Amino acid sequence: MEASEETEQFMQVATQKEEEKLSAPTIPQSYPWFVISDGEYLERQIFFSISENRFSTKSIPEMRNKMIYANTNGWLVLKDVDSLDLCVMNPISKEVVQLPRLETIDDCRICILSSPPSDPNDHCHIIFFNSKRSIFYFCQPGDNKFGQQEFEDRGILDATMYGGKLYILTLQELFTAEFVGSELRFTVSGMELTKLIPPRIVRFLTYLIESCGELLYVHMIYFPAHTVYGFLIFQMDQAEKKWIQVKSIGERTIFLANEKAIEAVGVAVLHTGVDVPLFQTCFIFLFEFV
Repeated sequence: MEASEETEQFMQVATQKEEEKLSAPTIPQSYPWFVISDGEYLERQIFFSISENRFSTKSIPEMRNKMIYANTNGWLVLKDVDSLDLCVMNPISKEVVQLPRLETIDDCRICILSSPPSDPNDHCHIIFFNSKRSIFYFCQPGDNKFGQQEFEDRGILDATMYGGKLYILTLQELFTAEFVGSELRFTVSGMELTKLIPPRIVRFLTYLIESCGELLYVHMIYFPAHTVYGFLIFQMDQAEKKWIQVKSIGERTIFLANEKAIEAVGVAVLHTGVDVPLFQTCFIFLFEFV
């Protein structure tokens, strides 16, 4: 299903259940909110309460005409569609932190917000990866410009923060990266990647997910008709430097989205607290095949 059709369905449900609309989130909570920007000028935000299975449609002026690029702990990285200005925003407190301009932003398909701007340890970094130039761009709140650093491996599939480090998934390797001064220092993890998937499985999308204090390597398997068949999930064993297949995700919810879907509608998981169980073995995914 295309992202535009997904958005239409969300809007239809929200309209049909107008009397059940819940208030926009005003108080931080442990349960995550699924947030989608919608409208011709992205003037509406659809909040979906995962715990209550209900929608709320709101208009937040600070988010108008802005795409959602990344999120963590209730904060969003936003890009203005016209001016290309970047900022970090908290849609609950309405606090906005302006970021330096990045001229190559349209070529950046991966964005990571390492921690909230309020991080007392000053570990907040906004990180973009330009796949065409194979360059990481990064800054901290208050910086006047983005720093940059080349990355030799162009085939980055996904990246995420885990345990204070940036984990980078490529076609052949799993890298970690840490900030040392004003530079990123890359290290090969030594984790095996190529023998995890059976040879008969040829159509799948891969994700790195931090969930409930664990790093998961997720494969979403689909048929030629773009019908999702199932998932293969592996959990990282840091001590043994190997992946362990997960038979059940238990009482947790995993969110998946690829860059095509994010570019189409702007989507984020607004998580303001710690991980908590929500539904038994539940995946929520939004993606668009090409």
